[in-house]
Amino acid sequence: MIGNESIDLSLENIWRSWFNFKKGKTFTVELHTFQYYLEKNLYELFQDLHKGLYRHGGYRKFIVCDNKRREISVASVRDRIVHRLIYDYLEKIYDKTFIYNAWSCRKGKGLLGAIERVQGFMKPSRKYPPPPYAQKWLYEAI
Repeated sequence: MIGNESIDLSLENIWRSWFNFKKGKTFTVELHTFQYYLEKNLYELFQDLHKGLYRHGGYRKFIVCDNKRREISVASVRDRIVHRLIYDYLEKIYDKTFIYNAWSCRKGKGLLGAIERVQGFMKPSRKYPPPPYAQKWLYEAI
């Protein structure tokens, strides 16, 4: 327990974590099978979490060769729902402690937002014009 509240392991919150986890995922056989027995799987997860029987499973590993060769490790759908539960809980606690200009993996922020903020800083103003040696470079970048 961190602070005054503990993680919400209610069945409603587990369902919410399922829907948040599922957004944008491409359907794999594992995801399709889990969804076919969705109510049973989520209820079993709820029971295991409340009884203290939940144990994280192993990872499925595979190689991806896009720009470079990388080994990817993926947890099961069940474990990834628990990951989402933990992420949602910790995000509420820690997000407010980050400085404003921390942009990675935060709601309402991201790569595009960071780029736009930097470009806003790069625009010259009347009050503080850039030095002459930087003017050419700055105007080309904008």
